Amino acid sequence: MAGIGFELKKIYKKEGISRALLGIFYSSMVTIGPTILIILTILALYLFLGLSQISYGERELLSSTILYVFIFSVLLTAPINVVLSRYLADKFYEEEFHNILSSYYVGVTLCCSFGTILFLPVGYSLLQRGNVDWKFLIFTDIFWIVALILFFSITYLHATKDYKMIAWFFLIGMLITVIFAIVSYFLLSVDEIHSILYGFTIGFFVIAVLEFSYIRKYFQYFSNRYMESIRYFFSHKRLMFSNFFYMLGLYIHNFIFWTVPGRLHIAGTYYTNQTYDMATCLAMFTNVSTMIFFIVVAETRFHTAYQRYMESVIGGTYKSIFKNKRILFRIIAQQMRQILGVQIAITSVVFFLIITFASSLGIQGMTIQVYPVLSVAFMGVFMMYGNMIYLYYFSDMTGAFLTAFIFCSVTGIMTFFVKDYAMIWWGMGIFIGMILGWLFSFFRIKWIEKHIDQHIFCHGTVVDTIAYREEKPVYKRDERDGK
Repeated sequence: MAGIGFELKKIYKKEGISRALLGIFYSSMVTIGPTILIILTILALYLFLGLSQISYGERELLSSTILYVFIFSVLLTAPINVVLSRYLADKFYEEEFHNILSSYYVGVTLCCSFGTILFLPVGYSLLQRGNVDWKFLIFTDIFWIVALILFFSITYLHATKDYKMIAWFFLIGMLITVIFAIVSYFLLSVDEIHSILYGFTIGFFVIAVLEFSYIRKYFQYFSNRYMESIRYFFSHKRLMFSNFFYMLGLYIHNFIFWTVPGRLHIAGTYYTNQTYDMATCLAMFTNVSTMIFFIVVAETRFHTAYQRYMESVIGGTYKSIFKNKRILFRIIAQQMRQILGVQIAITSVVFFLIITFASSLGIQGMTIQVYPVLSVAFMGVFMMYGNMIYLYYFSDMTGAFLTAFIFCSVTGIMTFFVKDYAMIWWGMGIFIGMILGWLFSFFRIKWIEKHIDQHIFCHGTVVDTIAYREEKPVYKRDERDGK
């Protein structure tokens, strides 16, 4: 996120309402812009191709395919992304760019390999139980693989700090999706389901190719040292599993509700629960602004305070270290209160609007019964993830891992028990998981505040890093370009 912080600092150099709004808009586009663009594309195609006129089974087959591709591509790439993101940060800090492209190939290979293995039983089930045609099966497989490459490559694109290019890639890809789907339907006489699937497959393929080409062009120097990045997965296991358990915790309650009576079973393969899944989606989007505000405050005030504290640790006096430590943790406390206060106001307004206009938006009454608890739960979940980011800053991988594990395991266990109760209590599983996860992360930060001197000095990482860097040559731009 450091690259985002640099851009935000440029925006906030000048004060004023317009600059504040620009900073929020920029953060929104970086964090959720691609997701919003994809959702708008789906809605546009559903409208233009008249998907409401086709059979319910065919419509649910397409919706479930898209849902499964997105959920499981995020779950699979999350642990790979976070480890290689740490690898990139270390390589940029050490000014070693020779092996970055090799690490990218490692990540792509892992995503494609695991993705292919996972798709085999799903594809077999779709073919044998669902009786889907070969064209649908092949394009679903391609859609799944290119989605994995796409979501993984974003980590390396963020390292280039060219966020405008990311937006352009998604804009081009979604335009191609719409054009190809409409041409397939109106000119080639392909049915609605296959047209939309073909469109998204081609659109995502174009985005993945654009990302792949840009990354190869940016990190031109290539070596065959693949093992260096592979070893990071073994040396950063807690980091990898912390991100995996956090992402799993976001969806494990959905997986459990896919087993209750009233679920949908599509093509003998997919399981969904429309009531709970829709309520979860609404709750997520109700509170997505939490992450936007966190990026704004964390990458401006907190990052500056953290940098000053680390500089005082390296070459400052005891007085400056103590002073900057107090400032750092005071800013953390202020930001927690600030984000919570703003998000409560936003969540309340969005909640009121959804409840008021639910019938006009086509939202069922059962979904509205589940939505209130989930909306509060996801506000806390995103606040908890903000605490995990603070723990990452302090290199407390144990604290981050335990936070995510507590959140995920408690959410799964409690959801299993509340699934048999009335609908209004269905969201209590993730709510209780959020409470315990947030409390642990909060008190873990308080523990670090009391023991930060031992945490920083006794580990020896600062001294080792300084000694390591003194042996390195001055950074040369042509080294990155492979000249």
